[in-house]
Amino acid sequence: RHLKPVGGRSFYIDPSYIIRSCTIRPNDHIYCTRLARDAVHTAMRGYTGVVVGPIHNVIVLVPSKLIAMGKRKVSVNSSAWQSCVQTCNMPFALTGLSQSKKK
Repeated sequence: RHLKPVGGRSFYIDPSYIIRSCTIRPNDHIYCTRLARDAVHTAMRGYTGVVVGPIHNVIVLVPSKLIAMGKRKVSVNSSAWQSCVQTCNMPFALTGLSQSKKK
């Protein structure tokens, strides 16, 4: 049974178009492979309107509506954001710090 007649769609994003800000590590490869495999299996089972992702190191299906219900903000001055900036070797212009100082 195909989902196209009832409005189902599947998207493929070519990984060569994705820009990484840091070098890949073996953990990244394993993690991305697992996410991709689970996403494909989810689509092949006919699930729609869900996102595949980790919660407490367990890959789960989360309804898209639940994700779209609200926003969470990250303070650019928080240690969590600063560790992300340092891990990714992010250029200063993209860190958000220049905008926070103007406010």
